[in-house]
Amino acid sequence: MKYLIVCFCILFAPVTRAQDTGYTSFDTGAELLGYPAGIITGFHIAYNFRVHHSILAGIAHNKANRKDFGEHDDERGGGWGGHIGYRYYFRYKPYGFFVGERNDVWGLTIHWKQGTATGTSTITVLQPTLELGYTFLIHDQLFITPVLANGAEFNLKTRGEKVGQGFITLLGLSAGYRF
Repeated sequence: MKYLIVCFCILFAPVTRAQDTGYTSFDTGAELLGYPAGIITGFHIAYNFRVHHSILAGIAHNKANRKDFGEHDDERGGGWGGHIGYRYYFRYKPYGFFVGERNDVWGLTIHWKQGTATGTSTITVLQPTLELGYTFLIHDQLFITPVLANGAEFNLKTRGEKVGQGFITLLGLSAGYRF
């Protein structure tokens, strides 16, 4: 019996100690993401689990200026959307390097020109991305997080002419308060 108790303590004590040193927290802040055809500004919240993991959600505005990257000579517009995501921190506490994934859904109105023809398209966009970033934590309360994300834009629903979609790279920065 003593042997079983010793084995149990040896096997499970490191797990218990690692979880006891972590802490749960909430982040709230603003973010700015830029990509070659636009800029995204928004707010987000995150729940940081005791060890390694974080989930986040937010709302944002996407201002697109696709120029001739899309289906037409000029595509401009914007709209509101939201996102949910997940991050895995390499440290047991939620700061430092992380990898993650994020799914944005946008409701965009795009005004386009093709030669002398003009029009407007309303689209619903799904934008899944994978991200790599680093969270700087200042005095355990303030955070600054630069991020690089790659993914794709898929036009799920289009009312009007087809407009651009495809591969996307975003470079971003978020900052806020952790409590």
